[in-house]
Amino acid sequence: MRKVSVWALEPGMKIGRPVYDSSGFLLLNAGKELKKEYIHNLKKLNIPAVYIIDNIIPDIDIEDVILDETRQKANNLIRNILSDLEKQPEKSIPKLLFTHKGVKNILDDIIDQLLNNKNLIVNLSDIRTSDNYTFAHSVNVAVMAITTAISLEFPRSKLQEIGLGSLLHDLGKVKIPANILNKNGKLTPEEFTEIKKHALLGYDMVKMQSLINPTSALIVLQHHERMNGEGYPEGLKGEQIHLFSRICAVVDVYDALVADRPYRKALPAHKALELLQSGIELFDLNVLQKFFQHIAAYPIGTFVGLSNGEIGVVVHNTVGFPLRPSVRILCTKKDFEPLKQYELNLMDKIDIVIDEIYSEKELPEQVMQISTL
Repeated sequence: MRKVSVWALEPGMKIGRPVYDSSGFLLLNAGKELKKEYIHNLKKLNIPAVYIIDNIIPDIDIEDVILDETRQKANNLIRNILSDLEKQPEKSIPKLLFTHKGVKNILDDIIDQLLNNKNLIVNLSDIRTSDNYTFAHSVNVAVMAITTAISLEFPRSKLQEIGLGSLLHDLGKVKIPANILNKNGKLTPEEFTEIKKHALLGYDMVKMQSLINPTSALIVLQHHERMNGEGYPEGLKGEQIHLFSRICAVVDVYDALVADRPYRKALPAHKALELLQSGIELFDLNVLQKFFQHIAAYPIGTFVGLSNGEIGVVVHNTVGFPLRPSVRILCTKKDFEPLKQYELNLMDKIDIVIDEIYSEKELPEQVMQISTL
């Protein structure tokens, strides 16, 4: 199974993971064979990519860290909360938040599934549409924040608190004009000032809600604060920022970087991780290190070039070693000559590194048709 851009889909390919539209409606289930009209509709709906079962790694599944059903329930819950908030007068907002009783149940499910995951590493590449970015982003941030908190050995009660704050961290954006939030271009200073209000707006929404722990509310307020004091809304520094907020800050930025936005294309995972490292003065170093352990720099299905002159496809990643996946060798770099397939575990070959990444467009047809069965 591997991720394939919609533009590269062909009739006869089989879906590897369920495909949902921006409203959470199931479009195509796993195992469904693609037809020309299905591909046309996927393009119309701005679905950027899907996972397919193909001959290159037919025996490899790409599993989410939580169940598809749980992720979709969480996306739908956040969609409903934000939709309701947009319609409510200010005085009704605190009461409204927890009329959605599924919040605690969803968080319990997410925590259970993450705690039971024996190889807790994020391999799935992003396939969000622009229409469901806000909902999917909120859920992704919660999942990755809880994952990082598990790595920091927080007790379950704290996992609930960080999960709740992270799930609701962008609530304030419902009060920001849509033309600013979705602007296809650089924000003016005035527009950026407006955007920055969302942290305080969201905090004002939740701080009166007795069912939300104060530390969860602080995540909503502080997730854009930075360790060097250059964040907002209060310009806090270092330990002045709550640890939960420092965790959310890291995963919030990462998830935004790996998603398509109106003003730029998504970054591949390894580039997003490099960018986070380059801004090390902005983030808690210990949090960064724990977070990196659980993010695959080269997700399963990524075509990579190795320093030994070979090209392969990533088939496995291990917690704690995001830059050292197992690679199924396909061909040579020089002339794309097929090689006898074998798996090379880069954790065992420290003298070999990944030095190139290939898209489908960059590999010739004979490589894309190689079978590793």
